[in-house]
Amino acid sequence: MKLLALFLSWLVLSVAVSFGQKETKSQTFTSLDSAGKGDDNFAPGLLQFTDSDLAQVLDIYRELSGRTVVRSSSLPSAKISLKSETSLSRIEALQALDTVLAQNGIMMIPQGTKFVKAVAAQAAAYENPPVVDLPRDQLPDCGTYITYIVDVKHQKPRDLTAALQPFARMPNSILGIDSAQLIIMRDLSSNVRRMLQVLERIDRPSADEKADSVRKPKPRKKAKGE
Repeated sequence: MKLLALFLSWLVLSVAVSFGQKETKSQTFTSLDSAGKGDDNFAPGLLQFTDSDLAQVLDIYRELSGRTVVRSSSLPSAKISLKSETSLSRIEALQALDTVLAQNGIMMIPQGTKFVKAVAAQAAAYENPPVVDLPRDQLPDCGTYITYIVDVKHQKPRDLTAALQPFARMPNSILGIDSAQLIIMRDLSSNVRRMLQVLERIDRPSADEKADSVRKPKPRKKAKGE
């Protein structure tokens, strides 16, 4: 009975996704797309897995994204459980799947416009996640693996990385480059959001910078006739 219920749940979701694909034709999607793209909604509970095999979940991911899933040979043999309690757009459904897969040690990394790679978390450091430049409050709060580049304004980047490290999930995911005044983050989108919030608080002018700004003379106004 349990296997039958799982099969029926998968069949209903697969049919719903396939119907949506007819409407979107050849479009492809990622969890980083804007909210207006792929705005077809899936009813509460339609996205449902209970100890489902990874292959089944990746099949649904393929249908939702419209992309070919390229699987690594070293993926863990995870059992996935997830049930949506609210209606979800196509993009929100992909974000939910990115999150639950990341929790089970699997990263989904878009490649171009037609493919998405499924790799083990420990191998993700050798991959190239997409570079995202959205403002912090527009980053999806989910387990999507991204690259984010920050211009540091006041402090040395390498000094700031120590404060950010506790918020990182991926190993060696934060690189500070003093010569370019940059910090490069390669981590889950939800973690990058937290790190950016911390940076806003700690990347402040030093005492010397504040003193220089006070001592800096104001330009003299020109008198009439000069």
